[in-house]
Amino acid sequence: MNIFKRIKGRTQKIKIPQKRKSPMKKDHSKRTALGVWSLLGSIVVLSILTILLSVNTRSGLNITNAMLNEKETEVKETMSQPLAEQFLSGFIPTYINVTNTNEAIEKRKQNLKEYMIYSEAFQNERNEFYQLSDIQGDRVLKSYSLFNVTKEDEEEALFEYKVTFMNRIHHEKEVEIEQEENDDDDEDKEPETETVTETEETDQTLLLSIPVQSLGNQFAVSGVPYFSEVPTVKGVIEKEEEERAEAYTGEEVEPINTFLNTFFTRYASEPKEELAYMMKEPTSLNGAFELDELTSTHIVEQEEGYQVFVTVLFRGVETNIPHVVNMELDLQRHEGNFFIETMQYQ
Repeated sequence: MNIFKRIKGRTQKIKIPQKRKSPMKKDHSKRTALGVWSLLGSIVVLSILTILLSVNTRSGLNITNAMLNEKETEVKETMSQPLAEQFLSGFIPTYINVTNTNEAIEKRKQNLKEYMIYSEAFQNERNEFYQLSDIQGDRVLKSYSLFNVTKEDEEEALFEYKVTFMNRIHHEKEVEIEQEENDDDDEDKEPETETVTETEETDQTLLLSIPVQSLGNQFAVSGVPYFSEVPTVKGVIEKEEEERAEAYTGEEVEPINTFLNTFFTRYASEPKEELAYMMKEPTSLNGAFELDELTSTHIVEQEEGYQVFVTVLFRGVETNIPHVVNMELDLQRHEGNFFIETMQYQ
């Protein structure tokens, strides 16, 4: 026992030295750099993905917009004017023509309903649009022509037609019957009469406005047509006179006038193939007219060649009816001869 106590006592006296912390710190810079570059790489990758996604999204939007634009274009093309005119070529006679009989009036009503837009108002036979009470005559269409078209929107338009129709009115009146010459006793008798019908016909021209609605290639009259006075389309429009340069008066005036007379004589009477040596783009009147005279000529000298303004009087070969034209020529010299580079009607 004593031996164990001794050993224990000695063991307790032995001091185990503590581990000293190394004065050198561990190097974490590589780990930090790796983290930083990883973060930067992630940001770059995310940025690239964002850009690609944005481009792809914009491309998709562009495709979608293009498809929508195509659809809008198709919608804009739904109102076909030729087809609408074809539709109205049946409606106008149906609407204008009125015959004063019950059977004709009823037939007109049924025919008109087929042209009108499908609505409660126009499918009602009691609609005032179909009623023709107390009429005293007939109306007969003589002619019609398209005057103007005003687009209200892509599916609706107002078609205006110049229409001429005849109003036919029947009058009844009593007329005396001519009597044969008999004895004097017949002079005391009252003259006999009979009822005859006289017809009065007058023409009238008005503007008929018809609202039309379309759905694809199908059409309907969308409202009550109405008449108005045909407006005049004549106007006083002043033309700005072009200021021309001072007229050339040099020694080439006479040769130019000689050339012009020769050219227009041949231009009136010969086929265009014969004028190939006189003008760059040959054309002619091919014998329909003949030259009467050059009523005026204004020559302007240019850096190369001459600009010629000329008024030419032609006459019809068969009728001698005058035909006056104003022309502008670009005249050049080729190998000593005059040549027309361009010719324009003014």
